[in-house]
Amino acid sequence: MNALKNQIKKIDRLKKRSDFLWVQANGRKWISKGLIVEVANNTERGEDIGIRFGLTVSKKVSKLAVKRNLIKRRLRAIALEILPQYANQNLDIVLVGRYGAQERDFETLKKDLIWCLNKMEITPCQNV
Repeated sequence: MNALKNQIKKIDRLKKRSDFLWVQANGRKWISKGLIVEVANNTERGEDIGIRFGLTVSKKVSKLAVKRNLIKRRLRAIALEILPQYANQNLDIVLVGRYGAQERDFETLKKDLIWCLNKMEITPCQNV
């Protein structure tokens, strides 16, 4: 179930603050113990660029940058493994790390992401 290198290249990143705010304002949100998933359809924005994802971890989770970066690295690895299955859809996805993401094991975090996407009725593409 690991992503191939050519599939990872299809996934773009959200980097601008305005993109994160747009997803927050126009998207849907689902919360699990390890992370929060916010999803918006980017065709509503006038763009048709495929799937993009962004990561954020607040200082409320930890004051130490080391711990926040650890959570972001774990979320990035999960996103690069799971999101290529959804690559043919036009979605902007923001993964927000929660305090529980630091203690949860990798497989549980992957299940959290898949569970959140399923709850928002986002299904993986069949031909990937």
